[in-house]
Amino acid sequence: MSGPIPAHIEPRKLVDREIVLEGTVAAAKMPRLSALLNAPAGDVQVKLAFARDEQGIPTLHGHYQAEVALICQRCLEQVVVPLDSQCDVGFVASDEAAKNLPKHYEPVIVDDEPLDLHALIEDELLLALPTVPMHPMETCEHPSGYRPAPAAAEEPAEKPNPFSVLASLKRDT
Repeated sequence: MSGPIPAHIEPRKLVDREIVLEGTVAAAKMPRLSALLNAPAGDVQVKLAFARDEQGIPTLHGHYQAEVALICQRCLEQVVVPLDSQCDVGFVASDEAAKNLPKHYEPVIVDDEPLDLHALIEDELLLALPTVPMHPMETCEHPSGYRPAPAAAEEPAEKPNPFSVLASLKRDT
């Protein structure tokens, strides 16, 4: 299926049918992500593949792509950062079942309620944001009024040893 990604799904049904959803989600529908951006983002390209793995665990493999505008922490100007994230989710019924999932799956607890798919996608995009967004070093410019710190005075070539006094006491005895 392609087109807009639905906001809510029933994961068990999609897993049983091995559905692949491919389409877009408007970044405007993701308030936590939008709050961190310097400018509104466009659509997020999403591909979601629902299936059961070799062990029969219901899973979701997701791939998310977007371009977001953040503030460069070096020059304080806007920088457009491409996000390209993937995740492997294992659907479980309880916390106990989540503990038994293979380590490469992120557990998502599902019950009889529909799963908020947009919130799941938003969580993955938030995790994909860089900790410190910056332009590449060769394209980054200093803000106006920037003055580099003066070079530190060279330290003496040899520092006195703080234990030299003890060495002289040892020789006196």
